[in-house]
Amino acid sequence: MPQTTMILKNARIYTMDGRIAEAAAITGDRIAKVGSNQEIKSWEGKLTQVIDLGGRTVVPGFNDSHTHLVGYGNSLRYANLENCLSCEEMCGRIRHFIRDRKIPEGEWVFGRGWNQNLFPGGIFPTKEDLDRVSDKHPILIIRTCGHVGIANTMALRDGNVTRETYLPGGQFDKGADGEPNGVIREAALEWFKKQRDPESARRELKQAIIRGGEEMLRYGITTVHTEDTYDLGYPGDFMDIYHAYQELASEKKLPLRIYQKISLPTGKDIDEFLNHCSLRTGMGHDFYRIGPVKQWADGTMGARTAGMKEPYSDAPGETGIYYYTDQELYDNIRKAHCAGMQVCIHTIGDGALEQVLNAYERVLRDFPRKNHRHRLVHGQVGNLELYKKIAKLGLNINIQPASTSTDIPIMESRLGSRAKYCHAWRTLTDLGVNLNASSDVPVETPNVFCGIYAIVTRKSLEHPELAPWNPHEKVTVMEALRFYTINSAYAAFEEHIKGSVTEGKLADLVILDRDPCAVDPEELPEVQVDATILGGKIVYLRNEKTLPSPV
Repeated sequence: MPQTTMILKNARIYTMDGRIAEAAAITGDRIAKVGSNQEIKSWEGKLTQVIDLGGRTVVPGFNDSHTHLVGYGNSLRYANLENCLSCEEMCGRIRHFIRDRKIPEGEWVFGRGWNQNLFPGGIFPTKEDLDRVSDKHPILIIRTCGHVGIANTMALRDGNVTRETYLPGGQFDKGADGEPNGVIREAALEWFKKQRDPESARRELKQAIIRGGEEMLRYGITTVHTEDTYDLGYPGDFMDIYHAYQELASEKKLPLRIYQKISLPTGKDIDEFLNHCSLRTGMGHDFYRIGPVKQWADGTMGARTAGMKEPYSDAPGETGIYYYTDQELYDNIRKAHCAGMQVCIHTIGDGALEQVLNAYERVLRDFPRKNHRHRLVHGQVGNLELYKKIAKLGLNINIQPASTSTDIPIMESRLGSRAKYCHAWRTLTDLGVNLNASSDVPVETPNVFCGIYAIVTRKSLEHPELAPWNPHEKVTVMEALRFYTINSAYAAFEEHIKGSVTEGKLADLVILDRDPCAVDPEELPEVQVDATILGGKIVYLRNEKTLPSPV
């Protein structure tokens, strides 16, 4: 019998495979045995690290099924514009950021997290606002959703943006003079970010991965499914991202496990990738594996760019932005599907959802493939007919539980009576759809228990005075834990090695300071990660007193 390297005992282990155990034995990076204290005692050897948890709770390592890890790592060193209550406050933060960091003239300045819905009148900032901050630095600030940016005049000039610049699926807003006013939406924003010299971003790439990954470990997250060009991500070639991860893995510096989403927003991008790159879904190793092709069908609710069947209730005539025609979307999915790739598509509005489901249906009818596990990302607005179609097609959804909390204040005004069909996690679960949970970090907090609170109570953390929203769509704590563990592993074809505390699987575990299934739901946001174990090694410890000294 191989040497047992670690034993956790006197615990309450929610295995996610149908058992509640007291103890677990770990050999190397694998779980060797799960059972009672008495059963596991026989696995103890002279060199085994034995940790008495004193009744604390253990769950599988959390698996965040939709993130932007590089963007998150970068955001931790850029101007934080979250919770600014006015354009003036936001500009003041950027001004202080430039001054405090002593950023040289001519160097790019980035920030993220602003939300115009918090500003008086709900008006977007423009280039003039940022020009008053500095006309000596190119400035780009990203909205909290990641789908809208504001650039100052110098940044627009550096990006060669003129009144004629146009990108399908995106928009450069114009002022009264017909010139770009600095507001950049959707596909236009992704294009704009790539116009700057990526050399400085390339130098920072590995550090962004390490910085973001180490922060995720604090929340018990041991695997992320990540798309790394979006938001404040890397603007250069995908292969630079790939090689950065490979180098970190070979250097044993990769903080957590990666399931890589690959942004290929156009049919041309898909063609070039499939023709010139041999990487396909599933290739890789336990620390880095190739995942799906990522596309965007529409925008976001907060920016009113989500593709809606009917106009927004608070913006008559506006139905959002659609990235593709029906035929383009079908062709894009078909190419990736027929090449053996998994596909995931950002879909928020009900109009975009209908379009995406019709495209998936056509592809799967024309080119049947069992166990495709194609995805929707978000899937926040729909109706029962569309939700039944998701189940019928065997799609899974990367949901963002924390967004249920942050969306509550705007949904009724945005959608009117349609809001009662939104964030329908109970309905979709009952239909048998695999819901897997994510943070979309840096869009939302990576704190798993803030997300669990939102979908268990249907209440807003930011606005506790509001009544529970669509309470008929509540899920249980155990269901929510499954969303973050075994369901996310399934979405990546990795349920045989991840997602449950089961013999033979990777020893990725989280030790909690209390039992989330036993506490008052109002206490869920206060649940703390005491320790994170990755591959049988403790990689995060809240403090030195968190765990008792090993026996």
